[in-house]
Amino acid sequence: MPEAVGDRAQRLALDVYRLLGLYGFARIDLMLDSESENLYVLEANAIPGLTETSLLPQAAEAAGIGFDELVERILELAWARGAGAAAL
Repeated sequence: MPEAVGDRAQRLALDVYRLLGLYGFARIDLMLDSESENLYVLEANAIPGLTETSLLPQAAEAAGIGFDELVERILELAWARGAGAAAL
């Protein structure tokens, strides 16, 4: 995939994540029309699989984030959100 298309895909996925008000982690599935290079959102999965063979950990690995670090980041986000809610 051309780098520019990958960059557009990342921006689109983040825009959808924010638009839907998702928090912590989610998986936004996209489809690429190879002829036009148009991107289409297929679905947003707010509770994606989290085994080492699931798509979210594989995507994290492709971004240089190992499974243990991914889980640590998710737990830190949950802890920060819980601590903030407790202060209210």
